Amino acid sequence: KDAEFILEDGKYICGWAIEKMSKSMFNVVNPDYIVENYGADTLRMYEMFLGPLEQSKPWDTNGIDGVHKFLRRFWRLFFDRDGRLVVTDETPTEKELRTLHKTIRKVTDDIENFSFNTSVAAFMICLNELGDCSKRAILEPLTVLLAPFAPHIAEELWEALGHTGSICDASYPACDEKYLVQSSFEYPVSINGKLRFKKEYPTAMAPAEIQADVVQAPEAQKWLDGKAPKKVIVVPGKIINIVI
Repeated sequence: KDAEFILEDGKYICGWAIEKMSKSMFNVVNPDYIVENYGADTLRMYEMFLGPLEQSKPWDTNGIDGVHKFLRRFWRLFFDRDGRLVVTDETPTEKELRTLHKTIRKVTDDIENFSFNTSVAAFMICLNELGDCSKRAILEPLTVLLAPFAPHIAEELWEALGHTGSICDASYPACDEKYLVQSSFEYPVSINGKLRFKKEYPTAMAPAEIQADVVQAPEAQKWLDGKAPKKVIVVPGKIINIVI
């Protein structure tokens, strides 16, 4: 506590600098603490998530909880709170298959371009879109896709799915282009600028037809309360806004 830090001209040092981690600079961060508290997979994915591989990035652990939360959520698609396997053989919906194959395409392209940070982001988006989906047809290829990023948890989940060999020997999932063609879109419907409900329409449906139909929906009628809307704005493939 009695130490003084001064420059050669007698002025006190007050400030900070960002420098590359180096043993000679005594600024290396020991990863053992992160591995002990969050696991090696979290550290591995967080390093990828920090930014483009070819760029220097400041070490900041403020966002590590987000990656750890993602891995916990992914685990809970396989197991309930009591540790029981909840994976089913139900047939996935078209929406779930579209989410899966969209993610396969995105992650595959990102791996080829060494854009690992956007791959991690794609996994997070995928999980948000899947919600509580615990269907084997979705989770099995998704686990193989995740394996290069989080190998330890992927290996455990692969075994839980009933496989005896390593996930490293599993066939890489292929993207089926037919699921990337979107025939319908689930519009978020806002009333006076506030999101109230969602309604799905064919992508080929004309905006005028959507305008006429959406105001007749029971969810819209509840807010209209018998009144005619002043305006119905349809932005194709994005949003519907009803102005009362």
